[in-house]
Amino acid sequence: MLTVISFLTQIPIRKGVKIEEVAVRSYLFPFAALLIGLLVAAVAFASFGFLVSAPEIAALIVLLAIYLVTGLMHLDGLADFFDGVMASGDRREKRRAMKDEKIGIAGLFAVIFVLLLSFFAIETVCAGFTKAITHGFDLLTFYYFASVLIIAEVSAKISMNTCILLGKEKGLEANAGIGALFINSCSKSKYVIALASSMLIALIFTDFSFRFFIVFTGIAVAIFVSFIAKNKFGAISGDIMGASNELARCATLLIWAIFQVTF
Repeated sequence: MLTVISFLTQIPIRKGVKIEEVAVRSYLFPFAALLIGLLVAAVAFASFGFLVSAPEIAALIVLLAIYLVTGLMHLDGLADFFDGVMASGDRREKRRAMKDEKIGIAGLFAVIFVLLLSFFAIETVCAGFTKAITHGFDLLTFYYFASVLIIAEVSAKISMNTCILLGKEKGLEANAGIGALFINSCSKSKYVIALASSMLIALIFTDFSFRFFIVFTGIAVAIFVSFIAKNKFGAISGDIMGASNELARCATLLIWAIFQVTF
């Protein structure tokens, strides 16, 4: 578990993490998401508590906290993914564009767009909590913040697990690098553990209503991203998994915001 946390976060709890060890234990991703969500929720609880009249600044602090905790590795994968998708040419040329160290305009646009959507979704959801709460900020209030931020992070991680599983599909071209390590170490039984863990965490932090099913957003995003990757690149790589993580978190926050505003 410490190895997985060290890989998925910037928390310095273990040095010299071996990717092979992380790949074997990828089914623990949802539990790492629980820790990430709790840490970010603590920042959200404090930020929106002290900056009630400035929810935009509080939301910006929360968004910054997400990437201070998780790092920019997956955000880089998002940029590479869109650079590859939008590149002209055949699959080989698209993969070359995706692996290019320089970020292209498509990748830059995707990163900015996802960050903006995440920012507005966080501001909408968390500001809604502060307006609805009349008894002051207490443990129950923290639970509200934790519910949305933990579910968003768990959704992002089960999205990665789903991409890893879909990478084992027959007919895909051989993939090298970090992505291959995760795909080769994955099995259906491990994915079931990850899925069951995600559902358990979602059940704890939501009532069994529509909010519970928001966690499955990550699976839908992973299926969509993997479908594009198979058609555009013929393989699922580490960048695809990272992109799925970022898109799933953003989509989950956005759905939660829309649900909260609508209902």
